[in-house]
Amino acid sequence: MTEQAELTRIRFDKSLKSFTNLWNMFIESTNRVEENRSKIIAKWRLFPPEIIYALGVSPYDLLLHEGLARTSTKDLKVTGYAIEAGLSADSCPWNLTSTGRILAKKSSAPVSMFLAGAGLCDVSLKSWQIMSKQTGKPLYSMEIPMFNSRSEKRAIPYIQGELTSLFTRLGRRLGHQYSESRLRNEIKRGNKVRKILLDITSLLSQNSTPLNALEYFLVHATAGDYLQDPDYLATTLNEIKQEVEAGASEGKHPLGLVDDPVRVYYIGMAPQDLRFWNMIEDSGGVLVGCDTYLPLFHALIPENGSVLGNFARWIWMMPHHMLGLDRAKMLTKYIKQQRPDAIIIGNVIGCRNLSSSDRIMRETLKEELGVPITSIEFGSSDEDVALLEPHIKSFIEMCR
Repeated sequence: MTEQAELTRIRFDKSLKSFTNLWNMFIESTNRVEENRSKIIAKWRLFPPEIIYALGVSPYDLLLHEGLARTSTKDLKVTGYAIEAGLSADSCPWNLTSTGRILAKKSSAPVSMFLAGAGLCDVSLKSWQIMSKQTGKPLYSMEIPMFNSRSEKRAIPYIQGELTSLFTRLGRRLGHQYSESRLRNEIKRGNKVRKILLDITSLLSQNSTPLNALEYFLVHATAGDYLQDPDYLATTLNEIKQEVEAGASEGKHPLGLVDDPVRVYYIGMAPQDLRFWNMIEDSGGVLVGCDTYLPLFHALIPENGSVLGNFARWIWMMPHHMLGLDRAKMLTKYIKQQRPDAIIIGNVIGCRNLSSSDRIMRETLKEELGVPITSIEFGSSDEDVALLEPHIKSFIEMCR
């Protein structure tokens, strides 16, 4: 994505000076992987990046970086490559765009292998298989049992075995040997990022929300791969946190908010069109939380004791590994802390990960929080987001 193309489409809070470094990290991410292609593993969005860092290579959140690149006009037709390779035109646009961009590069794709994870629907898995076959780069995966409180004694050892097997297979391919000390160190680095993300999220629970929606979405999306540099990211996020805290203490408010905005929590996969986050504020709302990447920082990973055992249990407890009522109850705990006035549940066309449990989610949230809830579906074109604006405006106005 180019900065010029993106800036003509979305609105940033230019008064937040520290955010510039983070935005530059996003912009330069594709260049970084191009320069280090032999040491890059393309990962599924919610696959814990510590697993990759522990092997001495860098993770690349493929859907996020390649998917957001659709905002550049030169990339608008790349989905044709994915469709020609066998993906349906009605597939999730994130899959279509990221797959298309990788296939457009073919053998020069800037990754050495692909790493899928548990939670993928059949269509998403197919997109990863297509990318692997077309580029000649291997695809690895890891099986994670769905959360069930009665199966913990069996599930944790199973996940430990899956982790050990994955480290062995990837290590053999990469020429690196796994060590517990290396994994423990990467968990500590990742926890520094998680702690700051949790702190920034907590700031949104204040009576006067001190951060704009678009900036928060991009901040929380860094959990996907730490933008290939967890230490520098932690420093950058901490600068944002400090500036936001200072502004809040001085009584400053984010730009573009109406007086007494409706507090909105967003659940689900985010749309590719970043203008959606501006639209929430233009409609009289303010974002107080988002769960798109929450599973990656829902809690710190324990750093003491059995490193594999603790890591396995943390993975098992990630909210997206839960179904129905368990997932709804877990998310309710986090959402309640943010004190929303309204909730938007978003589905992206062709993505069935959330829509199958939409009813249970709505009923549980309604019972626990008693706030208005609406569901929306995003299509694959920019016009689809624009068409949703009247619905979002009327929903937020209703919540006043």
